[in-house]
Amino acid sequence: MDAPITRVGEPIRRPAHERPASLLAMVHASSTRFSGHTALQWREGSRREASWRSVSYEELWDWVERVAIALRACGMRRDDRVAILSRSRPEWLVCDLASMSLGAVTCPIFPGDRVALVEYILRTTKSRFAIVENLQQATKISEIRDRLPGLERVIVLDGDEALPEGTTTLEQVLAAASHTEGAREEWEVGWRSLQRDDVATIVHTSGTTGDPKGVVLTHGNVLHSYEAGSQAIPLDERDLGLSVLPLSHMMERAAGMVVPLGVGAGVAFAEPLIERWAADLLEVRPTVMVTVPPFFERFHKRVLAEVAKAPAWKRRAFDWAVGLGRKRYANHLAGRSDSPWLQLQQAVANRLVFAPIREKTGGRLRMFMSGAAPLPQEIGEFFYGMGMLILEAYGLTETGPVLAMNRPESFKFGTVGPPFPETEIRIDAGTGEILARGPQVMRGYLDKPEETAAAIDAEGWFHTGDIGRFDEAGRLTITDRIKNLVVLSNGKKVSPGPMESALVASPYIAQAVILGEGQLQTGALVAPNFAEVGAWAEARGVRASTPAELASAEEVQGLIEAEVRGLLRDFAPYERPRRVALLPRELDDEHAELTALRKPKRHVVLANWPDQIARLFPSAGNGGGSAT
Repeated sequence: MDAPITRVGEPIRRPAHERPASLLAMVHASSTRFSGHTALQWREGSRREASWRSVSYEELWDWVERVAIALRACGMRRDDRVAILSRSRPEWLVCDLASMSLGAVTCPIFPGDRVALVEYILRTTKSRFAIVENLQQATKISEIRDRLPGLERVIVLDGDEALPEGTTTLEQVLAAASHTEGAREEWEVGWRSLQRDDVATIVHTSGTTGDPKGVVLTHGNVLHSYEAGSQAIPLDERDLGLSVLPLSHMMERAAGMVVPLGVGAGVAFAEPLIERWAADLLEVRPTVMVTVPPFFERFHKRVLAEVAKAPAWKRRAFDWAVGLGRKRYANHLAGRSDSPWLQLQQAVANRLVFAPIREKTGGRLRMFMSGAAPLPQEIGEFFYGMGMLILEAYGLTETGPVLAMNRPESFKFGTVGPPFPETEIRIDAGTGEILARGPQVMRGYLDKPEETAAAIDAEGWFHTGDIGRFDEAGRLTITDRIKNLVVLSNGKKVSPGPMESALVASPYIAQAVILGEGQLQTGALVAPNFAEVGAWAEARGVRASTPAELASAEEVQGLIEAEVRGLLRDFAPYERPRRVALLPRELDDEHAELTALRKPKRHVVLANWPDQIARLFPSAGNGGGSAT
């Protein structure tokens, strides 16, 4: 048997004695070193009269102190479990830090989760406190509170409306507390006693294939993102990030919040409505951003749609400019410098073609971190040509979360880069599974010793469940998840991930799920991009007044089938879908079909669309692909 392939990240250069003992120590150090710098920004007020507010690092620390003393006064103690059920906002972060400063363990819940899942997390974590955003979330808790005898306090961030009985507003908690000098001294003694081995948070996995598991992470696990991330990428106090992902997910919490706060950068919270993000970009003018491939895909599709409507000379200029970006990327991969002629052309393309597009992001964005799913190379080259580098990264909730990340000097689209500093990554010789070992690997799954032992072997290797390979430069490529592999009836194994990524590159396809477990061939479940498909259909005289009618139109079915054939022509014949079924709407949060990072939950999709799946595999009825 071949030996496993192992790659090791570089050491962290900061000496151990200079590393913060806890997340609170990290933020306190920044509040001293960058006291007057802006730490957080957010939009406040009614839609018409809203304005951007901000707090400095010194003010942020004072805010954390006030909330912590108030929470302590109402009974919060060391080792208490504190659920946070809210959209991303500054109070989320402040309550998170304040609770942890008391030695409590925060347990974030995605605000879009259904009531049954909220109850499941509150019960498994044995939460004594729940901090919720508003009346809607407070009502969600009130429906299940009689079944949660251990839940003692529910604190609401926005309490302007009549709230369910037994809830308290954060404002009331703050008003009732006595912020004496003695209280401040006791609080400081408490947070300074925290160590890297203390548990900081319990974060539940997204549950793409079943019930989520509570991942127990220590302060040291999460601090690794700051220490390794600040070494791997150029980020400092001059940067400003726009936070768009949910803080209930470790990718945003660590890479989008902990790393910036550690280096003294600012963080601006995007507004809750996704439709407002474009305006937020223009107003905030961020320099960096953590997000997921659907953001880039939608931006790219929007640009292409606008270019398609432009005069012929503008379309030619756009194609020319994009071609220059490809040449620059080819030079980067080959280790060559751009020729003076290419640099001159790039300067012209930047001014005439890319500058107006880049201005739609505020004009200052220079770097993105992308994770959760593969990024199509075409999109990476497009953004790189515009001067906005996308650095793909890889990790899991169980790894705090980052294991590998591309670097600005050696990135390659389609890979997630080399191992993070102080991180070992191994490819199992027999299965191709990615194993990882390092200071960011979780303590274990909450109250699940058998599953913890199955995930972390006796040598300390965490089994990710992902399949991957290294390239000649030591960069890691993720090919799929072991659980996602579709095993056909002839024994052939198909990785749906690469095909799904290829399909969503189409302007006419919003989402795609490849199924086929136990079948002769795969099938594709497709949610059309109804805006683009609708425009295409209208131009051809196809009548459809609803998305469902559009999806059932014979012409639209033909369009999507042609897209699937064209985009998947380079895959092996046995991998390509035999049939395509269209959905009458996009997969969404309302029907619990997406994770927090917008990935389809396959087991929910299978349950929600039996008729469409039956069309993919007519001989199997509603079988066809428990590709979970």
